[in-house]
Amino acid sequence: MYRTRYRTAIMAESFAISPLGSINVEYLPVRWQNSFLALRTGIGFLPGGQTTGVGQVANGGGVSIPTSVTYNYLINNLRKGINKRVSVRCKSAPSKIAAEWFVEMGTGVTPVAYRSAETRSYIFGILGLRQQVIFDIPPHPRVVFLRVNVTPSYSFGKYELRGGVSLGVSL
Repeated sequence: MYRTRYRTAIMAESFAISPLGSINVEYLPVRWQNSFLALRTGIGFLPGGQTTGVGQVANGGGVSIPTSVTYNYLINNLRKGINKRVSVRCKSAPSKIAAEWFVEMGTGVTPVAYRSAETRSYIFGILGLRQQVIFDIPPHPRVVFLRVNVTPSYSFGKYELRGGVSLGVSL
């Protein structure tokens, strides 16, 4: 069972399912003993640029609305779980700072509205690792997390392989 339990978090994400960067809110509607489901949505900004070729986005920035759903499964306690079943030890108080690792799988969609071009939508797969660190210090424990993921995308008949990183904190 994982200790880093929270319901909502805010995060900054770069190059994952937002084309450049975004600020997102994450909500965990379902939490199980060793896993949880995460819903995430946010807003991102794309700076203006020059025309990059025929059919490409021309001058003018844009706004993206990244949205995703992921399933996160605890992976760091596999060895601890086996040792716990085999050995008998005295119980002690849990540490004030603890780290947990999760594997993350899911999907997302990001519509991007450009100022000088038509709106485009990108569909993403999400596969990554997530580390959560709990700071169990009164009056309210906080969870800080770092996500690193690979996000293959599809849009307008083209596939791309991307990667991204996110940093967040529970509310």
